[in-house]
Amino acid sequence: MMLTLELIGGVGLFLLGMSMLTDGLKLAAGDGLRAILRGWTRTPARGLVSGALLTGLVQSSSAVTVATIGFVNAGLLTLRHAVWVIFGSNVGTTMTAWLVAIVGLKLDIGAFALPIIGLGMMAQMLGTKRPRLSGSGQAMAGFGLFFLGISVLKGAFETLLPWFESLDFSQAGLFAPLLFLLFGMVMAALAQSSSAAIAIILTAMAGGGLPLELAAAGIIGANIGTTSTAIFASAGATPAAKRVALSHIVFNFYSGIAAFLLLYPLVSASHWLADLLLADSKDEPLTLAIFNTLINVMGVLLIWPFASRLISWLQGRYTSEDETIGRPAHLDPTLEAVPALALRGLVLEIERMMTLAFDRAARRLSAAPGHPNGNGDAGILALGQAIRDFIAELSRQSLPSDVVNALPDLIRSIHHVEETVSEGAAIAGGLQPPAPLISGPAWDRLKAGVLATLVTTAGAPDAFKTEFDQEMDEVDQAYEAIKKDLLASAAAGRIRVEAMEAALLRARRMRRLAEAALKAERRLCPWAPIASGRVENTPAEEA
Repeated sequence: MMLTLELIGGVGLFLLGMSMLTDGLKLAAGDGLRAILRGWTRTPARGLVSGALLTGLVQSSSAVTVATIGFVNAGLLTLRHAVWVIFGSNVGTTMTAWLVAIVGLKLDIGAFALPIIGLGMMAQMLGTKRPRLSGSGQAMAGFGLFFLGISVLKGAFETLLPWFESLDFSQAGLFAPLLFLLFGMVMAALAQSSSAAIAIILTAMAGGGLPLELAAAGIIGANIGTTSTAIFASAGATPAAKRVALSHIVFNFYSGIAAFLLLYPLVSASHWLADLLLADSKDEPLTLAIFNTLINVMGVLLIWPFASRLISWLQGRYTSEDETIGRPAHLDPTLEAVPALALRGLVLEIERMMTLAFDRAARRLSAAPGHPNGNGDAGILALGQAIRDFIAELSRQSLPSDVVNALPDLIRSIHHVEETVSEGAAIAGGLQPPAPLISGPAWDRLKAGVLATLVTTAGAPDAFKTEFDQEMDEVDQAYEAIKKDLLASAAAGRIRVEAMEAALLRARRMRRLAEAALKAERRLCPWAPIASGRVENTPAEEA
């Protein structure tokens, strides 16, 4: 009974330490994790290295995987960049095995773990108003608990040594490695951390009686079992985030199956490397740490030649309407070499974005209040970001003056189109006033005026200026009439102030929608002839 409680307590201390260490380091790093993931993943090699370094730092591939999925979910990382961070995180997670093998199983942990915990908690308490100090203290305390848990587990497994020695694993044949493979998978899935499962397996082997080959099979299982974290993290996420989670699953299963099929040769190679690097292949925990690193590096090397095909395959999974909308139809990296063609593609793409956004806004205005008409906002916003990214890449080279003059207007046009999306969403999904307050001649006039701004009829900048003024004047007049009537009714006590404010907010948002639509058209209008083959480089007026 006491042994069971000791094992449970040791695992609990270990997991608590891992959790505190991970959370503390993320808090101490501030936005560093986000900055590294965004700035150091531009190439496969850099993504691989950054994933390995970050995982080695926070001691959790699960934390880096979840963060990567979150950044992809938010549109901060692309699939092509994220998969290499995931591959690198699997290499970085081997650091835990090295810590356990070199420090956790060789030193008297109790001599320094408790002081580390005490100092860490003091730093956390003193840094309540200083997040970085508090995070550092939490990480330090977690580091101490991490090794204290290992110390408790080590003692428990040493008690189990006679039982392990009584088992005859040789009679089990191939079933024994398969059993320990499943054991490692279950341990990692339950702990939501391959590092935790690997540390437990290392400690059990150090206690004696567990053959290296079976412990190695458990290590492979732990690497496969950690994919459960990615599955949970991707639940309810965007299709892009689900693809990242799937890349993690594919990599771990692919490398895990290969490692299991080559289990005995890899164990022999680990012994050879231990003799070569450490001159001590009898140190089985160190040999197992080498094995863990070897199988993850091997996985990267095996998947590298097929990475492009894997990414292409992943991009075809979990497709959605938003992604179809957000994928540029007129832009391609090859256009960057010919600025004139790139400018034409930009104009066509912004026209497409404008058409999508204006059509959605018109349908929302025509729908019953409180009933948003369809989805797709995320796709339009993603398209805007894709156009900006194309402009950023195009701007890295020397450009003709006409392209340089056009880009500020095009960027502003994208911004105004995005405003129509946000205002339309607010009108459809925001606080809805009572229906009688948003009906009548003035409201019909306002709605008709706003819908008119969502349709471009002028072809030349001069003609559009007249149209802009006329349509905006019509919207303003209807808006002022509504505002005057609402304020008078509230002052006379005919309607509640809260209802009046909700109706006035709806009218104000409709006015802002019309203004944003006209500004978007006004910015794009001078460059629209480029899309049809005619060039008129008349700059738009400041809007």
